[in-house]
Amino acid sequence: MNSASAKEKMLKSIRDALIERAPDTFHKLDLKTSVYHDFKNTLDVEFAENFIRNGGKFVYCEGVQEAVDNIRFFTQQENWDKIYCAEETLQRILTYAGLPFTDNPQELIVRKVGMMTCEFLIARTGSILFCSHASGRRILSVLDTQIVIGTVAQIQPDLKSAFQLIKEKYTTKMPSMFSIVNGLSKIEDIDGEVQQGLGAKQLFLFLIDTTNGKP
Repeated sequence: MNSASAKEKMLKSIRDALIERAPDTFHKLDLKTSVYHDFKNTLDVEFAENFIRNGGKFVYCEGVQEAVDNIRFFTQQENWDKIYCAEETLQRILTYAGLPFTDNPQELIVRKVGMMTCEFLIARTGSILFCSHASGRRILSVLDTQIVIGTVAQIQPDLKSAFQLIKEKYTTKMPSMFSIVNGLSKIEDIDGEVQQGLGAKQLFLFLIDTTNGKP
């Protein structure tokens, strides 16, 4: 009986609270004005600075041909003997560059170097936004060296802008997974020394500028 009375009192309190709502003391709260500072540079410069600050290695390419040359150069310099790549567009680039690659998922256990495209590049944080439609669900978690190919047109000021475009792009079927890479993961051990965290040990971004008319 006491428990029923306690329950009735609780429900009455909830009903009273719903009927007699507290006055809105935040009616002048501005939810439209951005809380971020204005960019001091263009979006590509802002992204590059933040990406490098996060530990990424940024390579600017004036057109696809320069991207091919740069990929070939870094492949030799970093000793990438065979790159895992499952995307046909990038496979054509690697074939044109004369570089060996594999698309066999089983080789991810051995081949710790992977190349992929991305959805968007976030200028505000220097982050890279991926989705499962392109890169898949597994590759991001097993790579030691992650090679990302992006374009200037993919740079967005912030995540809000990026996800708005994603909603417009995937109107019928949304990708099953989105991943945001904010640079290299680092952790501090008990002695205060910074150690490599989970995720890739190296993160390369080849940014192709297609706005200058160069092939």
